Amino acid sequence: MTKGTISETALYAIKNPSSIREIMSLVTDFKKHPEKYPRPLIYLGGGWPQDPPPPVLRTVAKEIIEDDNTWVESSRYGTTRGQPDFISGVVNYENFIFNRKIYEEEVIVGSGSTELTAAFMLSVLDPDTEIIITRPAYLNYPRQVQIEALLRAKIKRWNVLKNHDFDPDVDELQELISDKTRMLIICTPGNPDGQIYTDEILNAINDIAEEKGIWVMIDVAYRTFIYEQYPSYFSRGRRENEIWMCTLSKEFRIPGWRMAYAVADEELIKAVETVEQARVLCPNKMAQEILTRVLQDNKKLKDVKEYYEKGREKYRKVAQYTAKELKENIPGLGILEPKGGFYVFFDASNYEKSSKKLCNDLLKECQVALAPGIDFGMEGWLRLSFAPIVEEPETLKEGLNRMKEYFSKKK
Repeated sequence: MTKGTISETALYAIKNPSSIREIMSLVTDFKKHPEKYPRPLIYLGGGWPQDPPPPVLRTVAKEIIEDDNTWVESSRYGTTRGQPDFISGVVNYENFIFNRKIYEEEVIVGSGSTELTAAFMLSVLDPDTEIIITRPAYLNYPRQVQIEALLRAKIKRWNVLKNHDFDPDVDELQELISDKTRMLIICTPGNPDGQIYTDEILNAINDIAEEKGIWVMIDVAYRTFIYEQYPSYFSRGRRENEIWMCTLSKEFRIPGWRMAYAVADEELIKAVETVEQARVLCPNKMAQEILTRVLQDNKKLKDVKEYYEKGREKYRKVAQYTAKELKENIPGLGILEPKGGFYVFFDASNYEKSSKKLCNDLLKECQVALAPGIDFGMEGWLRLSFAPIVEEPETLKEGLNRMKEYFSKKK
């Protein structure tokens, strides 16, 4: 009997798995079989928040579940672009929380920003066209491009780190753009680097994009975790070629709900909507119903805003503590001071050139899980995520102590 064929795209995915997804499997295994490990596993690999969602979400969820009509209605299919009331709530949310005016016709809802980003890629990329991604960049972007474009799109990298400093050069970006370039993706605050684009740099990027006729996707997954003054672009209107990718996973601490929305050109939104009709049919209607009752109610949003402010301060303190401990206790690391987000990104190539070997050794010898920098485009670097243990300072301290012991032996 002859087996069926696996596509080249699937074979690429098999050969290039997500390190974060693989680490998730390890965490699951540890929870099921802790006896296999010499010490408790300390997970500093993935970017999910440990702290619970705002209490108001739970209250509203109970109301919906206990109401027969709402329970049944929210369990049915919804519209592909997102429920109208939810989209209206998003417009109110952007205005109340970020003092930002957007319009309903430029909003589309998706099943998480990963899925929605892929839909935009499908909507703008053709075979043999190009997309520009920063170096470093979120590890899933390159894999998504290859999978969604069936290995037929070209990826170019814009180097935004130089000598351990965040220093994006727009002249270098302009040189990368050709007549085949369709899109640039940036993340602010960055994943894995925790850096924030200034107003000046983002305006320059947009000027180039509008001159060259390319889209600029701005991933703002960590915009409620900024540790310094907000650049003004977080509260201004959308520029013509911008695509704002907004996920509620981090802001509301609900990554498992898979809820996101994008703000973009109305014609592009229509293209993405019709693509999504063939891919996902519709986003989660129950989650939209719960969130709608919060996003449309300014009294509830006031509670959410206070929740964000407390959370930002909590994450800022942990970020600064983590960077300080690494800098003071492990000599020879190139630490990138986080300005926002969940991560401390650092160069450990003085100890070992291979970031995957470093991660594997830390896991085997110390039971500390980090993410290898090579997956983000930076060999020799490591990403430490403090988000999964942000409410466990003793666990973080223990993890950093284990890392100190490991690197002192390698010295």
